[in-house]
Amino acid sequence: MKSIKPSFIKGIALCTALLMFLLPACAGGTQAQAKPTITFYDGGWESQWLEIAIAQFVIEKGYGYPTKSIEMTTEIYQPAMLNGDADVDIEEWPQNVHEWYENGIKSGKIEAVSTILEGGPQFFIIPKWVAEQYKIKTVFDMKDHWELFEDPEDPSKGLFINGIIGWDCTTINEVKLKAYGLDKYYNSIAPGSSGAETAAMAGPQKKHKPVFGYYWAPTALMGMYDWYILEEPAYDPAVWEKLNAVKNDNPIPVLEKACIYPDNPLPNVINSGLRKKAPDVVTFLEKYTVGLDRCNKVLSWVDENGVKNWEKGAVYFLRQYDSHWKTWVTPDAYTKIKAALDAYGPVP
Repeated sequence: MKSIKPSFIKGIALCTALLMFLLPACAGGTQAQAKPTITFYDGGWESQWLEIAIAQFVIEKGYGYPTKSIEMTTEIYQPAMLNGDADVDIEEWPQNVHEWYENGIKSGKIEAVSTILEGGPQFFIIPKWVAEQYKIKTVFDMKDHWELFEDPEDPSKGLFINGIIGWDCTTINEVKLKAYGLDKYYNSIAPGSSGAETAAMAGPQKKHKPVFGYYWAPTALMGMYDWYILEEPAYDPAVWEKLNAVKNDNPIPVLEKACIYPDNPLPNVINSGLRKKAPDVVTFLEKYTVGLDRCNKVLSWVDENGVKNWEKGAVYFLRQYDSHWKTWVTPDAYTKIKAALDAYGPVP
């Protein structure tokens, strides 16, 4: 048996290495490189669920990116958006997280790329019939009627249904209740989920009983029943800044003044790294807007039909408003999305 020269072995090794290097390049024409996953922040409310589902359908079917949505509290999503663990924050409410939002924009770590809704009102509400029967108009009138809203766990006070645990607005509401002097008359509870809060507000309405709490629009609940939005002092930027500055203090101080929530446009926010990660997705998000009227109508349809799958809500929206969303995407993406909608089948 002849011996194999070391130079021959080295030659084989070199050829093998060269082949391994060239194969991926040759395969590039037949096998596309896997696209990165686009991660959405899920804050736990229905308009955002709908808007995320619409964006996911468009991005997956039109642009070929995998997506995922992760439920996070305020404390978790804020650093996640800044460091890129989350790529997209659909329907941000800057008025509730003013300092974080402004600092993030100034640092260049996050960007507001479009307006998903032209406004986001937030308020304290009671059933309309209660307001009319007892001539209640303002938040200060609620001091004289706490017995109507009796806390079943503490009959010495009324009950206020706050926002869910982990939301910034929930702590803002605690500051407002103290400033209005309502904490002396009402206990405040924070449900564990958006669904629990909705149930806590809707349950008494179904039974024609009084209920007092915080809510916002667009939401199906505001269209399901007749509500009265309690009058509050007019929005004052200086008062609002002070209110936000103390919302995380422990104990919460008693401010001399509070005011109604500002009703500002709600932006789509991205981590700035998404521009490099998926530039075509950013181009879509820069045009992505739903609008209050369309959102309210689709949320009402979702509720009336008992739809539990938000992708079906997205399909319904995309089928109803074809001429609107066509402007968001490229012609190629539009063709792919239309084909996916045609293949999806009926929704309720």
